[in-house]
Amino acid sequence: MSEATEEIEIRRIVSIAEMEACVELQQSVWQFRDLDIVPRRMFAVANAIGGQVQGAWAGARLVGYALSIPGLRNGKPYFHSHMLAVAPEYRNHGIGRMLKLAQREDALARGIELIEWTFDPLEIKNAFFNIEKLGAIVRRYTPDFYGASTSPLHGNLPTDRLHAEWWLNSEHVRAFLAGEDLPKYSINETITVTYVRTDSGGTLQPLPSSALESLLKLRREFSTAFSAGLTVLRFQKLSGESASYQLGQWNENEMAEK
Repeated sequence: MSEATEEIEIRRIVSIAEMEACVELQQSVWQFRDLDIVPRRMFAVANAIGGQVQGAWAGARLVGYALSIPGLRNGKPYFHSHMLAVAPEYRNHGIGRMLKLAQREDALARGIELIEWTFDPLEIKNAFFNIEKLGAIVRRYTPDFYGASTSPLHGNLPTDRLHAEWWLNSEHVRAFLAGEDLPKYSINETITVTYVRTDSGGTLQPLPSSALESLLKLRREFSTAFSAGLTVLRFQKLSGESASYQLGQWNENEMAEK
């Protein structure tokens, strides 16, 4: 059976051996030095304190996982999805979506309506998936969130991150997941991304010299837009290696089921 057609099973990670497989997959994807590796014991702690450790299995092989830890903001619990990894040869087969939907199902079953995570504003593929496939919104930007990274994937750039908010039971998210017609949002501003990090078949591509300039431009534009109360609601791919974040006013009532 080929990798593209192989049946994938999503299930909770529970054993130490399975957690060790997560660490091995993490290292193969990000190629971190020891300083940045999330160790096996963190997976064990996440399980013990009510977090989420979901694995994607192709037969006996772990080919993806998602790790979330519980958080508390304004007296309300939520999950922070810290890592999602898929083996290079299993990418573009919907495994990331399967893992996110498993996180959503588990969270809602426990009465939790929000999952957050961070993502690189330069990565168009991730941005499209988060915003257009899952229905996440964005209204926060943190410069150099993790500090200097030891992963070659991050190219020695500051680890600037957008914060995705996935309001699991909102009409907004349900419409995206079901492929239904979305509300006609009024877009007040667009922020264009003109650089894409590429990862072809698991081989990292050289960073263009303009990468830092592009990142600093996004940092300024997002900081201004979010300070003005705007929210990323949609994401549009443009020609070539460019796309635009589309920002408007977010309806707070969308956070809860009507």
